[in-house]
Amino acid sequence: MEDNKTTVTQTNEGQATTNQTTERTFTQDEVNRIVQDRLARVKVANEPDQRELDLQSRELALYARERIEENGLDKTLADELKGMDKATIDKVIKIIAPMAQRMNEPIRNAVGPTNGKAMGSDASIRAAMGLKG
Repeated sequence: MEDNKTTVTQTNEGQATTNQTTERTFTQDEVNRIVQDRLARVKVANEPDQRELDLQSRELALYARERIEENGLDKTLADELKGMDKATIDKVIKIIAPMAQRMNEPIRNAVGPTNGKAMGSDASIRAAMGLKG
């Protein structure tokens, strides 16, 4: 499927020169193969290799541990955050941190006031009723 074109040009001195121009036409299969080869090269260049993926996962694990430590959370939480991106890690810690903070605070007045006397003891009941001890 080649078309050959021959051009004859006249120069100043009257000599005829022949220029042959060859145009190459490609079949659809050849075009498809060329395009696939080029796409494969571009795709390989854009995909990260295993080393890069491992480095990214270690970086995210370090980021999670730092955020957990900053917020005073249990260090075992880092294992649960594996595989998450930075935005998701931040979102989870933002939700968990206030709850964990409240769990660490002492419980105040859980059973009512205590003033040295045990509530509900026989002595306090007898005193409230005016009975002798």
